[in-house]
Amino acid sequence: MKKSILIIIILVFVFSGLSQNVAFAASNAPEIIGESAILIDAKNGTVLYAKDEDALKEPASTTKMMTCLLALENLRLDQIVTIDAETPFTEGSRVYLIEGEQITVEHLIYALMLESANDAAVALAKEISGSVEEFAVLMNKRAKEMGAKNTTFINPNGLHLEGHNTTAYDLAMIAKTAMQNPEFRKFVSTYAYTIPATNKQPERFPYNTNRLLYDELTKVPVRGIMTPAKYEGVTGIKTGYTSHAGGCLVAGAERNGMELIAVTLKSTDPGRFGDCIAMLDYGFENYYSHKAVDASTAIEDVKVRRGKFNHVAAMIKEDRYLTLPKEASTSLITTKIVMDPSVTAPVKKGQQIGKIEIYEGSNVVGEVPVMAANAIKKGGLLSVYGIEDSVGAVIKKVVLTIVCTAVFFFLLILILRIRYVRRRNARRKRRAHEIAKARERKQRDLEQRRWPY
Repeated sequence: MKKSILIIIILVFVFSGLSQNVAFAASNAPEIIGESAILIDAKNGTVLYAKDEDALKEPASTTKMMTCLLALENLRLDQIVTIDAETPFTEGSRVYLIEGEQITVEHLIYALMLESANDAAVALAKEISGSVEEFAVLMNKRAKEMGAKNTTFINPNGLHLEGHNTTAYDLAMIAKTAMQNPEFRKFVSTYAYTIPATNKQPERFPYNTNRLLYDELTKVPVRGIMTPAKYEGVTGIKTGYTSHAGGCLVAGAERNGMELIAVTLKSTDPGRFGDCIAMLDYGFENYYSHKAVDASTAIEDVKVRRGKFNHVAAMIKEDRYLTLPKEASTSLITTKIVMDPSVTAPVKKGQQIGKIEIYEGSNVVGEVPVMAANAIKKGGLLSVYGIEDSVGAVIKKVVLTIVCTAVFFFLLILILRIRYVRRRNARRKRRAHEIAKARERKQRDLEQRRWPY
């Protein structure tokens, strides 16, 4: 009994936090070297651990997450980029691009995300926006769309520039959105790649700088214990290091249906890997993901007023996961479908026509929109009575046929009546004429009989 009460108390606390994406508290919080850090559930953005997560820090090469995503959103992978005269002189880590070299966007992204090539970042930025400055404008606009609140990007690679800052929270939000792109996931989880020879250079062999993907030999500090860097279930994402930014890492991992993203900033070179391992361990040990709403669940059609069709197919916008403590049960989690009481045409595809409310006990802890699966145009006159245009068309044909038939029979009867009247009148005239003639004959006969002779 006491255990049940404890579970309910925990759930109430959890879901009061879920509604605001507030970090949960736990007794075995990870020990972090980085000055700023955060751990989130990648499926819903719920914060599971945070350390000064809104402090402005330099992101170093974790900046390249944004450059990669924008390249995927704005360029074709097979698009050829011709390197200009300025790009080869980019400082720091690079793949030594040469003026006039022709290389595909795909190979530049591999150089960007594995070798952390600063020159590849500049080449992609110029290909997208024409200049680094214009590309920075695009970066900052997209970052806000992804949920970043305090980020200012000035360059596409993260090299030190005054004012090029972000936060652990913002990087987590950027990574969360970026990891929804299958191509992005492919690049950040690749350990090694061979860039084919170009018109200027032979093959190149970039290796991923993220040791969590592969390095079983190097040991890093995890809660005071030196541990191999390779991490089970790791999905990427991006390293970063400069003398100003220190060790930076955005790391993702997935286990048993739960995906987490950890960010550490201003750590040490080995410490950044240990920080993320500690946070990921903490998340997997203490929490699990529960799919509260499944987007593939079938929903009944919704009635539409004054539409070409009187019903519209409904679909759930997306899956929705809740992050629960390991001790918590899903038995208290329920859902309720609430549809708009009156949906009137025209209806646009993707228009919200209802929602699914998620409950913990009697408390609403989240909701997922229900959308129109297709568009419904405004209907004809009969749609006012809930009659679809297709049915209305049949009714119109039937009515028209009946009217035409009625008119035909009316005209037929009218014609027959007219003919009957004409014949009757003709008979009467003939009869009258015959009577007149008979009278005339009789009169003549009488007159002849009265002769004196």
